[in-house]
Amino acid sequence: MRKRLTATAALAAVAALAVGCGSENTPGEDAIKVTGSSTVEPITSYMANRYDFNADIDAVGSTDGFDVFCAGEADINDASVSIPGDYQKACADAGVDFIELPIALDAITLVKHRDNDWAQDLSIQQLHDIWAKDSSVTKWSDIDPSWPDEDITLYGRPQGSGTLGVFEELVLGGDDIREDYQATDDIQELSKWVSEDVNGLSFMGIGNYLATEDPTRNRIDNVLVDGVAPTAEATKNGNYPLSRPLFLYVNEDSTKREDVNEFVTTYLDKVEAVLPRVYFYQLPEEEYDNSKQRYEDRQTGADGRWQ
Repeated sequence: MRKRLTATAALAAVAALAVGCGSENTPGEDAIKVTGSSTVEPITSYMANRYDFNADIDAVGSTDGFDVFCAGEADINDASVSIPGDYQKACADAGVDFIELPIALDAITLVKHRDNDWAQDLSIQQLHDIWAKDSSVTKWSDIDPSWPDEDITLYGRPQGSGTLGVFEELVLGGDDIREDYQATDDIQELSKWVSEDVNGLSFMGIGNYLATEDPTRNRIDNVLVDGVAPTAEATKNGNYPLSRPLFLYVNEDSTKREDVNEFVTTYLDKVEAVLPRVYFYQLPEEEYDNSKQRYEDRQTGADGRWQ
């Protein structure tokens, strides 16, 4: 499932925060075209609404977004993963020079039903065994004999999602993910599935989890990973094992447009302060200075630190 949004209708999770902060725009042919990550979408949508930019936002997943972006068909790609090498080549082959801008810090959190009082702390190895394609684990009791003899129901993000790619890298270490899980790019739908299934387990960005609407939000809970909760402090200091930066990728040609340039400049100036309002974590302050300088210099290509 894919989710297409306009900047004025996209912020269901944080709509109350944006009331009165922007006018009702109707994206048209001249709108700033943004594609990519469903994880990053709430940040970008908030920025467009709060600062009154006309943007057409298509939340299709980071790597599916890169397909569009590297074909020169989008001004900006939201990404929850640094641009993979094959997409760097695709952009180069299509003559798309991009500017890579880190804008936030995220923790991929494992989400369970509130009434699941057994799987409150899972190790990376246990997560691997639950999600790996060739694993024999199908029931909670396969992880711990004292746990229920019930099938684990898995939910997550589909192919084309940067969150899925990072999850596979950090949890599966190169092994294939199992195919029998239900997937969506609609975060509210993903949370709702878990909220209705006591045996459900899913993964999503921490900001998406925290922004889940009530009453769904009251029926889900985090899982500790290796004994560590996905707090801001644990994510920033590296103790939480499933952390990752979030990015904007901007088509350098698009920055010649006044509206795109103003939007990106405003985004970089304001996003550090905005992030708590959309439930994501801030990067170290110097990274915002680096991003501003990188954009001002129109420095294209990927920064090797994030690869």
